[in-house]
Amino acid sequence: MFEVLVEDLLGRIGRLRTRSGKVVETPVFLPVINPVTQDIPANWMKENLGAEAVITNAYIISKRLREEALSRGVHGLLNFDGAIMTDSGGYQILEYGDVDTTPEDIANLQEDMGSDIAVPLDIPTGMGDRTRAEETVKKTLDNLRKTLETLAKRGERRALWTAPVQGGIHIDLLRECARAELEMEFDLFALGSPTPLMEGYHFGKLFKMLYSVRLTIGFGKPLHLFGAGHPMIFPFIVALGADMFDSASYYLYAKDERYLTETGTLRVDRLDYLPCCCPVCSKTDARELKELEKRERVQKLAMHNLYMCFQELRRIRQAIKDGRLMELLEIRARSHPRLYQGFIELMENDELLNEMKRHTPISSRKGINLYDELSLKRPEVAAAKEKLIENYFGGGRALRDALLLPSTFDLSIEKAVKLAERLEILFYGTPFGLIPYSLRYSYPFSQTNYPKYLLKECLWNILETSISQISLAGYENVYLLKAKSRHLEDFAKELVGRLRGSGIIVKEIEDLRELQEP
Repeated sequence: MFEVLVEDLLGRIGRLRTRSGKVVETPVFLPVINPVTQDIPANWMKENLGAEAVITNAYIISKRLREEALSRGVHGLLNFDGAIMTDSGGYQILEYGDVDTTPEDIANLQEDMGSDIAVPLDIPTGMGDRTRAEETVKKTLDNLRKTLETLAKRGERRALWTAPVQGGIHIDLLRECARAELEMEFDLFALGSPTPLMEGYHFGKLFKMLYSVRLTIGFGKPLHLFGAGHPMIFPFIVALGADMFDSASYYLYAKDERYLTETGTLRVDRLDYLPCCCPVCSKTDARELKELEKRERVQKLAMHNLYMCFQELRRIRQAIKDGRLMELLEIRARSHPRLYQGFIELMENDELLNEMKRHTPISSRKGINLYDELSLKRPEVAAAKEKLIENYFGGGRALRDALLLPSTFDLSIEKAVKLAERLEILFYGTPFGLIPYSLRYSYPFSQTNYPKYLLKECLWNILETSISQISLAGYENVYLLKAKSRHLEDFAKELVGRLRGSGIIVKEIEDLRELQEP
């Protein structure tokens, strides 16, 4: 049913196969389709955006279009031959407090109208207090059991069935709910109730909810996120374990006269230019857009907003393929101060970073770009430093003397061969600490780009790494070639002082000829 092809952080590219035989590549964005109005038709999304899947509302269909859906099927109703996921009415409960249906009825409807991915009737927690949250978890689990009983009576399933995880911001309840659902016969999981958090820009809480559920359910089955909101958070939710996510924001923003960009939204009445080259924006300008009749303007805005959502999805998939998903997070984190705060909280979570490291590839077809001290916490950087300790410096070295060269120094092979007979050759002033000459051109050391100021900003971090490497190797004498560039010169002074303070004999030299044997 689900095959993982490529991993990066907790994100992955995979293939989800439905029971009807449809194949969807993940991560996947599912636009929300109102089954009554179908403001932007699903087939338009497939033809123009390559949409593989959409999500619609089984409860609305039940109340407004039941007979047509049962006679034509949900695919005929939406005129869409891709995968269709149907929600059960949980959102209506969150909005209005109750719905006029039962878990059994909504389960039968989704099976009978041919949903590819179905959701039991759950009770969203929203931003409820502890008592309310406990109640929603209990009722959701009761409804899931009733749904499974209904499916068992029917026999073979047509749909993949989703277990909605409730509990809201109460992480222990989320985990309790997820663990209970692990014992049930569901094909995938979904995190519910994120909308109030996103509307309030509480990204840190949302991120914690998401990765807590992912770590609880493990990595064998897909995880869906309901109501993902603005595309600037798409890379984060994928990096934290979401394989699927839906959103109606493209249309809601359009109705509110808001134009999506990569880093936020712009009010249409304040647009002087359309900073996009999608087919909608390429055929009009800001003035013409403002002069359109309201309904047509909303439709054009919604189409543009969809292009932005799918563009971000493709960018995420490429980043996973390139092993650069964390770099995309670092770039997107600057979109909003609250998003940046959420990113900082992620990078300070050692448990999460260690789990990400387990799923981060050890090699990549593109290099690494580092920016600041947060970058040094990236899983691929931490993994590379650990490998240096375990496989090179740990356990001592045969050569007792080391030569430290500036990271920018160009050492000829002939000279390196001669020096290596007596000295361990290491390069200093890198984000990884000391890099052995034999590994200088291997990944990721020679494929890492960073600004000069990184050495100054992260001085103590890099110094600590360098000192640890030398101490573990047990070198008795250290020769350090002075640097000619200012940023490395300042770093070298600090390094020499720290080494001598640790009792290590250090001799500074101006030229390699000073190392010639007498």
